[in-house]
Amino acid sequence: MSKQTKRERKEQARRVRAEALRTSRRRRQYRRIAYAVAAVAAVAAVVVVMTTAGNNGGKPAPTGSVHVSGPARDTLLAQGDQVPSFSAPALIGGGQVDWSTYAGKKVVLSIWAPWCPHCQAELPVLSSVVAGHPDVSLVTIVTAIGQEPGPSPQQYMKDHNLTFPVALDDANGTLAKALGVQAFPMLYFVNSDGTVSSEKEGEVQTAELQQLIGALT
Repeated sequence: MSKQTKRERKEQARRVRAEALRTSRRRRQYRRIAYAVAAVAAVAAVVVVMTTAGNNGGKPAPTGSVHVSGPARDTLLAQGDQVPSFSAPALIGGGQVDWSTYAGKKVVLSIWAPWCPHCQAELPVLSSVVAGHPDVSLVTIVTAIGQEPGPSPQQYMKDHNLTFPVALDDANGTLAKALGVQAFPMLYFVNSDGTVSSEKEGEVQTAELQQLIGALT
């Protein structure tokens, strides 16, 4: 009887050890799965952040939210032409950018694309130059959003600490077409009566910006 009891005890101890080993293996397996899931989630989060901040180009204004008084043009506005009235969603702060707000004011109107390297270089300089002319306003329109790889408009503005008004064009480029834009960046220097004083296509350097702004009436 005592020998049988001893064998039973040994068998019971063996079963306990075997079960403990299986439990330990299951725990290790669960930990490996948990680590793998966490790693996949982390990679996915990084991809989302990179996509949001980097190369998705942001989103244009919703269809029907952009309004302009003039038709599409095949040519630039010329000296003496009236800038068509427009309104579009504001890129920053919500609300609308409405051209009528600037009636009676001298304005530099910049049309830019977020992926355009010359636009990226010009806008901080332009902002700084206009800041030295308290009687001149800077208004911009961002268009061609997502047509090429580059930062979103919001990310670009944030990265360069820029706060000037930005009207958000739609996917059809309604504003850009109404202003006859053919290339970026595009600048219109607008007199206080709403007429074009001069226009400049391509990146403009500081000295010339000063001269063109100084010529506004």
